[in-house]
Amino acid sequence: MKKAPFYAINTPMTHEILLYYKYTPVNRPHLFVDWHKELCKNLNLKGRILIAAEGINGTVEGSSENNAEYIKALISQDGKGGTDKYGNTLNSDGTYSYGNFSDVVFKKSVGDGKAFPKMKVKLREEIVASKLGEEVNPAEYTATHLPAEELHKWFREGKKFKIIDMRNDYEFIVGHFKDSINPEMENFRDLPKVLPKIEDMKDEPVVTVCTGGVRCEKASAYIKKKGFKEVYQLDGGMATYMEKFPGKDFVGSLYVFDNRVVMNYDDKVKEGKEGQLHEVIGKCMKCGTASERYINCANDFCHLHFICCENCVNDDGKSYCGRNCVERNLVRVKGE
Repeated sequence: MKKAPFYAINTPMTHEILLYYKYTPVNRPHLFVDWHKELCKNLNLKGRILIAAEGINGTVEGSSENNAEYIKALISQDGKGGTDKYGNTLNSDGTYSYGNFSDVVFKKSVGDGKAFPKMKVKLREEIVASKLGEEVNPAEYTATHLPAEELHKWFREGKKFKIIDMRNDYEFIVGHFKDSINPEMENFRDLPKVLPKIEDMKDEPVVTVCTGGVRCEKASAYIKKKGFKEVYQLDGGMATYMEKFPGKDFVGSLYVFDNRVVMNYDDKVKEGKEGQLHEVIGKCMKCGTASERYINCANDFCHLHFICCENCVNDDGKSYCGRNCVERNLVRVKGE
């Protein structure tokens, strides 16, 4: 009753990447994890899916046909089939229901089959680690969703508003909306700590933005509860806006959490869609050269994620974020 449907579609197809999430109560999350593992194995999907009692947050890559089957399987989890004699919620097709995912929105982008090394499906306390507490539940309370088309209109009309970027600082530096506010968070859990940096905007219209929208569901709800009077969140996140309006109002590339590291929609412009080719705004932390190449500091006790151009990488392919890390690593090596 609780097994995932079996699909076996192995015809070579163009790869695509799906980005999606939904905040909704999940029945027996640990079993939903098992359901996903079996389904994704059958469909030869790779990626990362986080499941919690509060919902699902996933990025998966597969052939376009296999992805279509995954979407079909997930949205068939609708919880609209009543209950069985044991009180279990059922889907419309009579199978066991883990929740209502019938209206999940999937954002698609071109893949190459190499975005992820394998499939990971994890059970978590939250689908985005925020540590904001139970007071923030997007399924019950969040800010108004602002469609990409409406934000585009606001830009064109010169409407007065502020964009607050709710991503990590290292994501912001490689690409962001023009004139957006960077609270300089090291990770999303820092939101309460950086709140004083944006409190002077409480009386202004503000739009929270992030990659695909999942972080803004909580971030926008949190700042509303902290007294911000007119809060919106960009529906579908930056990925949706950039796809619909490539090269407009957004400078640089979009940081993503897979092997691509950064992405843009230059291909759509080259195919004839109205827009502009992206400009590289990221800068190598060591020499200042324009770059979008990320690396982790070679010091095992640091591992800072930073932009480092090819000219500043050592012959062994490694680099250090600064002189202190070089010296500390030398001391550690000598002590071994």
